[in-house]
Amino acid sequence: MIHVYTVKNKELFKNEVRSKKEMDIIVTKIKRAWVDCSDLDENETKIVADLLGVETKTLNGIENGKIRPHYEKCFDETCPFYTWISTPVVEFTNKLELHPMSIILKERFLVTLRSKYSERIVESTLRTFKAIAPQQRKPTVILCKLIHEIIDENSGAMVSIRDLIDALEAEAMEEPNTTSVTKSVFKLKRNLSTLHRLLWAEKEMLADIDLGIIPNLNLVPEAKLIIEDASDDITRELEFVDSFNRSLDSILRLEDLGAIHRVESNLVLLTVALVILTIVLVLIEIDVINIIIEALG
Repeated sequence: MIHVYTVKNKELFKNEVRSKKEMDIIVTKIKRAWVDCSDLDENETKIVADLLGVETKTLNGIENGKIRPHYEKCFDETCPFYTWISTPVVEFTNKLELHPMSIILKERFLVTLRSKYSERIVESTLRTFKAIAPQQRKPTVILCKLIHEIIDENSGAMVSIRDLIDALEAEAMEEPNTTSVTKSVFKLKRNLSTLHRLLWAEKEMLADIDLGIIPNLNLVPEAKLIIEDASDDITRELEFVDSFNRSLDSILRLEDLGAIHRVESNLVLLTVALVILTIVLVLIEIDVINIIIEALG
């Protein structure tokens, strides 16, 4: 699905594009536009590829995205350069899932390639666009707000992870030294490792945006404030990840204590059994001696 958002007389307009002809008509009438694409089919992919002046296979490669934040300046002899920013949207239910999302800047167009999972991110960005003053509706402000919404999505994953850790702690307290708890802890630690790398890469990308390193992207002051706020959010989330790892380490220590307690209990039972066996053997030995003495007498 392709939606094109344009502004005319300070009003936001939305158009759904189903053909190259419809796209060409819109392009000739506007100065700049946001082209939002979700779950493109073959025909829609060709429409967007033509808009960007790239081959369909190139766009397919961009649409598939990467699992870590990334940006590139791309150009060739037949295509004026474009800037591609890729950062996944984080989801966590019982495991970590990353939904690719790519943002392309080329001349007059901001193009987003995403899945339907990211629908609310776009909707929230549009609400912000409508709420801000017309003079602040700059392309870089919208782009930075979109990136900020992607990072905000991480907070939902943080809540889900904390809930899972709480459940693991409760299970470990009730039944220490269970294999299922240990396996769940190590699985979650792997997910946290992936999330930590993702967040750190996002923080580095935001720093590059703020410093003006990313090509074809010059921030206005309003956009800089959004990027700084997003960077602060990532710093807080990195602290959460460190806290989660410490909580999981505590669960593993509790599991170790449970294992030690179980071994100690088994040793006590074994000691008692050996004492009883020794007493029985002594009694048996005494009876044998008495039998021999009586026989000789």
